[in-house]
Amino acid sequence: MAERRVQEQAPEDRLALLLVEDSPLDAELIAARLEADGLDFELHRVDSAESFHAALTERRFDLVLSDYSIPGFDGLSALAISHHRCPEVPFLFVSGALGEERAIELLKRGATDYVLKNRLERLVPSIQRALREARERAERRSAEARLQEREHTLSTLMANLPGMAFRRKAGVNPWSLEFASEGCLALTGWPAEAFSEGGPLSWDSIVHPEDVERLEREAKAALAERRQLTLTYRIRTRQGEERWLWSRSLPRPGPPGGPDYFEGFLTDITQQKQAEEEVKRRIEFEQQLIGIVSHDLRNPLNAITLGAAMLLKREGLEEKVTGAVRRILSSAERAGRMIRDLLDFTQARLGGIPVERAPLCLHALASQVLDELGHAHPERRLELTQEGDTQGAWDPDRMAQVISNLVGNALQYSPRDGVVTVRTRGEEDAVLLEVHNPGEPIPPERLPDLFKPLNRGTVRADMQTRSIGLGLYIVDSIVRAHGGTLHVSSTAAEGTCFTVRLPRGAPSA
Repeated sequence: MAERRVQEQAPEDRLALLLVEDSPLDAELIAARLEADGLDFELHRVDSAESFHAALTERRFDLVLSDYSIPGFDGLSALAISHHRCPEVPFLFVSGALGEERAIELLKRGATDYVLKNRLERLVPSIQRALREARERAERRSAEARLQEREHTLSTLMANLPGMAFRRKAGVNPWSLEFASEGCLALTGWPAEAFSEGGPLSWDSIVHPEDVERLEREAKAALAERRQLTLTYRIRTRQGEERWLWSRSLPRPGPPGGPDYFEGFLTDITQQKQAEEEVKRRIEFEQQLIGIVSHDLRNPLNAITLGAAMLLKREGLEEKVTGAVRRILSSAERAGRMIRDLLDFTQARLGGIPVERAPLCLHALASQVLDELGHAHPERRLELTQEGDTQGAWDPDRMAQVISNLVGNALQYSPRDGVVTVRTRGEEDAVLLEVHNPGEPIPPERLPDLFKPLNRGTVRADMQTRSIGLGLYIVDSIVRAHGGTLHVSSTAAEGTCFTVRLPRGAPSA
């Protein structure tokens, strides 16, 4: 199969897909699935290393799909070649059989995702997600390139920008300034004379203690090599503020027998450093979250869903068993929705979690969620009570997520013989949800940060679930998106109780 087109549109609007597959029949099934799901594409199939190299040389592809085992070739080699030739192009494995360990190894080696051939309904969503992530990476690279270009422009124009010009003796301590421009006052709060030789201050006396040794070391190296010296470091101003400075200077020869000098310019880059740290923190958080969701949650969930679906196809199952299997499948599907929510978590925390309100009885929803959790934890005792009218307008899936997270948290941090109690209570204009469990209380010092991401109620890490402390943050975000509040009380005598208060309808603007 050379190329396959789905719709008659401009070629540049179509997705260019490269398929590494030795079976023409499998290639046709893959193309049929892409076409059935409405993907606009051109599919080019290769079945050898030579044709794969040739295809990558002839044109640019938007995405590579590859079988794991190909006679005379293999998916791992294709992955390595693709990363070498076009590292920005997503690479998805489409294979007949992959064990969990092998799948995780492929992801660690750089594969974007994998789809089993008997689960081709996941192919188009995986492709769309891979393309979206590739676009986001390209946008980040573009932003980084623009940032580098701005830094270059900043360096070129530094002499004309507000800041402080200076001249100081090289290799002499303390760092007194032979000259400092008037910008010194704006930067430090002290006039330039304060840093002159014999003055009350030296420049290194206002430098952050953690940066002094590094500055001295880099200055000595630049002086020995007679090269330009560029530094970023912190100072403490007269007002007690911490500021980041960017400095560029050149060593200049002094008078015969005298010390050399550094002459240069420095400026305040505090806002830039704060922005860089925020970007770094967000990127690290997103990478950690995506790794956990992709590797630790999605794989076992797929196994549960596949196993439940296979059981339902068996004939002769008892009605009771069929009902139990259907509940397993329903729970797995709900968990799948939760995982997709986590993958979109970064966008949600920047713009708020979106909710779609619908008429809902909170007590009935709690009963459904507890029934699912009861089958998942048959050894635990769950109790549900209702007081008053619990009708309102909320997002059913999001509120089910709130109940599931709070009850799951209660089960995790309470004794196995303890009773987890859920109560729904209606008030005049609001509905309350209370989840209570006995057991060790949450330490008081942890309560203020309990609803922040990457925080847990206890010091003990949960190695079984590899929790990173997102559950309560997500619950709080969903509740606030509904205009509600979340409160926790925890004592050794009374146990731990999370209370959600929800207005019955959307709050007024």
